[in-house]
Amino acid sequence: MTVVLLLLQIFVLDELSIALWIRPMLFPLIVMLLPMELRTIWVLLGSLGVGVVMDVALGGAGLYTATLLPLVVLRHWVMYITTGRSVEFGDQSSLLSRLPLRQLMIYATAMLGLHHTMFFLLETLSFISPLRLIATIVLSTLMSVVVAWPILRLFLSKIVVK
Repeated sequence: MTVVLLLLQIFVLDELSIALWIRPMLFPLIVMLLPMELRTIWVLLGSLGVGVVMDVALGGAGLYTATLLPLVVLRHWVMYITTGRSVEFGDQSSLLSRLPLRQLMIYATAMLGLHHTMFFLLETLSFISPLRLIATIVLSTLMSVVVAWPILRLFLSKIVVK
């Protein structure tokens, strides 16, 4: 799944020119879809690898890595805030597949929105045109959610709930 998402991001989504303000990004799904029971250090190391691959392939100069690693640290909190479910070790391997569709959509939108906010703030490092920055974050997040939703549902449908 990781390789497919990376290839899709690098060779398809980064080559699309939908609009100047819309840049869909699916690679944060890699962090979102990892089992919640994994220790944070392993998720951090895996995300570091993904971020480095993205930076090298797309010339991100550390931007992709710098926006993926905070997602790892914040994903348990985002899960609790958006769904009201605490992440307890031991029985969480299928937590995402057990979420109702509405809660799953809220979680995915929050995670993608958080990533896009960090990404575009670090990319611009300027507040000269705040309306353009906000429009880019909102429109890119919405496009990413639309593209990510079928992938997310397909992936979670393959998980067997115990």
